[in-house]
Amino acid sequence: MGDAALAIEAVDFSLLDAPFTGTPVPIDEAEGPDPRMEAITGLVAKGSYAEAARAAEALLRGGVRDVRLLGPYLFGHFVSDGMKALPVLFRSLSLSLTENWDHFGPAGKKPIFLDTGLRWLLKMMSKTLEHHTRLKDAQWQAWNAAGNREPMEEALRMGDPLIATLSALPKNASADAFRTLLGNLRSHAQGVPYLPPPEDPQAQALALAPDEDDDDEDAGDDEEEARPTRARRAAAAPDADAGPTVPMSPALAQLVRKLSAFEALVAREDFVKASVIAVDVLATVERFDPRVYLPMLFSGFFNGLSQHADAIEPMLHGTESLGFRALDQLYRVDLDAFLVAPQRQPRGSGYEE
Repeated sequence: MGDAALAIEAVDFSLLDAPFTGTPVPIDEAEGPDPRMEAITGLVAKGSYAEAARAAEALLRGGVRDVRLLGPYLFGHFVSDGMKALPVLFRSLSLSLTENWDHFGPAGKKPIFLDTGLRWLLKMMSKTLEHHTRLKDAQWQAWNAAGNREPMEEALRMGDPLIATLSALPKNASADAFRTLLGNLRSHAQGVPYLPPPEDPQAQALALAPDEDDDDEDAGDDEEEARPTRARRAAAAPDADAGPTVPMSPALAQLVRKLSAFEALVAREDFVKASVIAVDVLATVERFDPRVYLPMLFSGFFNGLSQHADAIEPMLHGTESLGFRALDQLYRVDLDAFLVAPQRQPRGSGYEE
């Protein structure tokens, strides 16, 4: 992935996050390609994304408005700040395609360069996310830390309007790449915890305050029961772990694309095309097979079942025994208690009664 895990320092990534002012500086390629643009293209080609972003920023800061700068500049933001970059990145993309569109060049080839650049940007973001998710490396762990969930959800709320904007472009092949990216981000966000709420100073002071009536044993006991101690608050706090992150299968990615496309079509009131997708999605829901759409979720189950089939299969012949039925009911009403219940020893072909 080149230097995609390196931080990019001293780059201002807010240059596209506001309406443009002033007169843009044109790039004149009448006598051949601009060497500055060629240099950025070369840096991208060899995976030097940090340097490419820094060079793109220098041109943008100098007033150059060329759609070929969008990809290297915005990808540099993602490389540098990860999930926390997404709100500014998505806003910058939206503004560039709407309010700031007329400020960009080059004339004539702008739609072609834009579509090529956006498809590269969005696919690179998806590939980078998939790469680190597969490795479960330090970068992936950093993206899963508390503090990433909120900006991810803020960015995802911009998804549908951006899809509509991309779909309205003269060349809109980048819309599919954006739908795939949104699906990957939604899948990743499921395993990212929220930031814990700030602790109430008044409750904290109450928890740490000494007993006022140490001489009265009964009163002290009552106060101890009533006081919201730090330990009780910690025990009562919900677990921040939102569950495992499941890699998105091709089938699920395609389904997410269809759902996003349906929402975008409804938003622009193209109900004929929306009805085509509706028929397909409704049929998919009716015959939904989780092994097809969530294969990695069941990988551990079927792997364990295949490895220990000889030990598990005899137990399946005793499912009508009292021991099995009791465990089955405990499993259904209290999974935690089921997991810590004493192990039962098999007898014959079933569970010991």
